[in-house]
Amino acid sequence: MKVRTITVALAMVLCLAASAFASQLKISETQVRFGNMKEGPNAEKTITLTNVSGEEAVVANVSTSCACTTTKLDKTTLAPGETATMVITYHTLKYPGKFDKTVHVFTGENGGAEDVIHIVGYVDPIPMGVMEVEPRKIELGTLKAGLPNDVSLTVTNAGDAPMTVTALQSQKFRKTYWQGELVVPSGQSAKIAFTLEGLSSGRFLDMVMVHSDARNDIGKGYKAVLIGTVK
Repeated sequence: MKVRTITVALAMVLCLAASAFASQLKISETQVRFGNMKEGPNAEKTITLTNVSGEEAVVANVSTSCACTTTKLDKTTLAPGETATMVITYHTLKYPGKFDKTVHVFTGENGGAEDVIHIVGYVDPIPMGVMEVEPRKIELGTLKAGLPNDVSLTVTNAGDAPMTVTALQSQKFRKTYWQGELVVPSGQSAKIAFTLEGLSSGRFLDMVMVHSDARNDIGKGYKAVLIGTVK
């Protein structure tokens, strides 16, 4: 009898928890089809979110599974029966090929209820450069302490269009080693010459980001590592 009482109590708790996290929204489309698109222009789709509950619904947060997807909601508080409009934007540039991403809409107290919207489609790629630095770990050898050290790294364009390199930045020292516009034709390589100064004796290690308009640089750069010994 005691076991049965515990089981019934547990079932009631689970039912109450499920009710607490039930969605208040009816979404016009839970799978949004963008179809086939050309890489470059942004693509937009508009859906609606309707409060189908008897209480006020508050959208606590909206998140996406990819930086390629952004959303804009015209209101976050909905009275019973009220509808909000959401614009979903897919940024096609540098995101070619088939995609299946998600938008997550959180409502209720502390965002406990979640609705998931899938967005699907295909982006036809355009010609674009692709950054490569080989090897990714660049051995600079022996460097001079307290003196200027002229060094270089080689970038290769493995893509099918010209690539423009714009900067080489140090993550460790928070400085820019080189800045300019270096155009690298498809299938070719080029050297970036720069100077390391103010080094102290010991092991030298720095992570650098090579910035360019390459397909594999979505705004954060392409990572390489510089190593050497300072004497």
